Amino acid sequence: MQRRQFATALGLLPLAGAAFAAEPPRIRMFELYNEDKDRTFSPAARKLAGKAVTVQGFMAPHLKVDSDFFVLSNQPVETCPFCASEDQWIDTIIFVRMKKRQQAANPGDLILVEGKLEIGPQTDALTGFTSRVRLVDATFRVL
Repeated sequence: MQRRQFATALGLLPLAGAAFAAEPPRIRMFELYNEDKDRTFSPAARKLAGKAVTVQGFMAPHLKVDSDFFVLSNQPVETCPFCASEDQWIDTIIFVRMKKRQQAANPGDLILVEGKLEIGPQTDALTGFTSRVRLVDATFRVL
């Protein structure tokens, strides 16, 4: 029994009852689309669709302070992406629907979001926002 305790202390064996949850794969926004800029989804995006992933970026300013969704941008933004034309932002943002509401991050804070990746055009029933990429049942943390 002493050998097992020693191995556990060194991290070689799991602790009793410990579950190992692998961190979901991280994908970058530019990896979601094919390189030819035709806005088709990459093989990586298609492979990860429906699975948990992590994406880092910046929270765009909220339209509503008390909401369970936000827009994740690949760069800090001062204005909401809803106010620009689709061509200016479609491949640099992700619509995020949170598992439960969290306090908003500052627009300049880099965050890491974990959620289930959905791809393909869809209009959110609650907000009316049309997106091509979404993270649902998501949580985030400031890096």
